[in-house]
Amino acid sequence: MEKHSRNSVDLLGSSLASLERATRDTPRLKQVLDTQKVFGLVPERDIQNAQARLKSETHPQITYLLEKLEKEVARLRRKKASLESDFNLRKVRLESVLRKDSVESLEQEAKYERLRMLRTKRDRLKYSLSRQRLQKYRQIPSLPPPDQS
Repeated sequence: MEKHSRNSVDLLGSSLASLERATRDTPRLKQVLDTQKVFGLVPERDIQNAQARLKSETHPQITYLLEKLEKEVARLRRKKASLESDFNLRKVRLESVLRKDSVESLEQEAKYERLRMLRTKRDRLKYSLSRQRLQKYRQIPSLPPPDQS
């Protein structure tokens, strides 16, 4: 019996050794055989529900922001038109002032030229009058020339 028990123990020992060799690679095999879901499949219905929920959440916000943007663009267009009309008005005023200044300066220059011409004419007439008086007095020998003051 002892022999049978020894054989049983040896058989059990060799079985354990075989079992240990066979299961030594189990953690690696578990990892190799374990399926990892890299890309999980989602039912089409779930995708449609998620899209509908996203649309219902974002659509009002997008609509609100678009309306706000359109109002702001309209306000900026009105401001641009106002600034352009103000610019054109100021441009016309400036041109008017410049034209008026140039017309006034031309008129002023014409007045100065006329004044110079009249002074020259006055001086010539004075000289001419003076010569005529002198000639008149020279014709009358008894009278002395008048005092020129």
